[in-house]
Amino acid sequence: MVVVRYKSHMGSLVKMRNKLTGNVARKSHPGNSGLRKAIMKKQENGTKHHPERIVVVGGGFAGVTLAQRIEHWLPEQAEIIVLSTDNHLVFTPMLPEVVGRTISPLHVVVAGRQMTRRTHWLEARVSRIDREKNEVHYFRRDGTATSLSYTHLALACGSSANLELIPGLASRGYPLKTVIDAIVMGNDLIGNFEAAAVESEPGARRRLLTVVVIGGGFSGVETAGHIADLMGEMRRFYPELKKEVPRVVILQKGGFLLPELNHKSLSEFTLRKLRQNGVEILLKSSAKKADSVGVRLASGRQIETGMIVCTVGTKTQPLIKGLGLTLEKGRLKTLPDMRVKGTTNIWALGDCSLVPNVYDGQPCPATAQFAIRQAQQLSENLRRASQGLATKPFYFRPRGILASIGHHNAVAVIYGIKLSGFIAWFLWRGIYLSKLPTLSRKIEVAISWFCSIPFPPNIVQLRLSKKLPPGARGY
Repeated sequence: MVVVRYKSHMGSLVKMRNKLTGNVARKSHPGNSGLRKAIMKKQENGTKHHPERIVVVGGGFAGVTLAQRIEHWLPEQAEIIVLSTDNHLVFTPMLPEVVGRTISPLHVVVAGRQMTRRTHWLEARVSRIDREKNEVHYFRRDGTATSLSYTHLALACGSSANLELIPGLASRGYPLKTVIDAIVMGNDLIGNFEAAAVESEPGARRRLLTVVVIGGGFSGVETAGHIADLMGEMRRFYPELKKEVPRVVILQKGGFLLPELNHKSLSEFTLRKLRQNGVEILLKSSAKKADSVGVRLASGRQIETGMIVCTVGTKTQPLIKGLGLTLEKGRLKTLPDMRVKGTTNIWALGDCSLVPNVYDGQPCPATAQFAIRQAQQLSENLRRASQGLATKPFYFRPRGILASIGHHNAVAVIYGIKLSGFIAWFLWRGIYLSKLPTLSRKIEVAISWFCSIPFPPNIVQLRLSKKLPPGARGY
């Protein structure tokens, strides 16, 4: 009886164990038998499942906005990685104000990590892209070479200043692409005043107090206007230079300023206001050569100057050249949905790309306004592509363009309405203040603008040592 009961009890235990293990097995391997077979086959082959990874090259307007938008819809297990040579975004529309000492350099830069939530921001220099293996190769800050794979790659690495257009400009020219460029330019401008104050030779003094700006587009006009304002404010602090008149000269190859506006009346207003502010405008004039003394024009005229600001000419980033893909005007040619021609998972936006705008059938200009809108549309296209849906072409109606020309004056075209003078300048400040990233930066800039009304600009000169020439950084 004891044996029978023992065997019966053991049989019940075995049945209970089989039932429990069966339940566990079913819970451990959900789904149908086909899924279980696929899992077993993948394990047998030794393959690993990699989560979706979107890599963005570039930390400017386009790159940061794209990462911010992707965060809204990308699954938690997927990754967003931004590769940038700097850890921050530069609010480039306000760089001329940094040169003019209206605001601090730190007011126009925001750390990328503070603008995103779950994006991995890596400070690195991308060296090449392996399109066959879907890999990005890059160098870390310590010089170590490494790589990472991607599901989709977005190129938003912008462009760099081309100082090779004019002989001698590479050694003497000042570009304005980065916050370091703005710091160096403003600092050296004050340094020229300091040098002129101890210079006894009149010709050398005049040369040190002369600035030549090459280019009469938005960047050239805005920079020249702020430099003229700063030089005018500084003069009263240098009694040694009371008999000298600082000089700012704009060289414009075309017949009018601000050709981007495409409005003759606003171009004429800009010309008139700049001349009233003491800026000399030379239309239909171009620089042929730069040397240690000054700039020689195509007409043969020589302008002696202590500073040459170059706001014309851009060059393609070496990374973009090395892709072996279709370029037009030095920019990556894309399909209407911003997918790079000849690829399936590489996209381009911002200054490095040539994106057709369905709104007017024209290529998008290289402006922050278009870069931000492209990023918003590309985020939607990436979402649709990941879901197997059809992507949409880029369509954007420009809202308008504005330019600050100094001395509390600006010109603007907003939805076809032309504005100029103080009203346009006030609108310029209001719009760009609203677009400045983070609340803290908005408050800092607003305070700086308020303080600049009753107080003179900060004319401290710092003895800076730069390892790289201005504008030499890139991808």
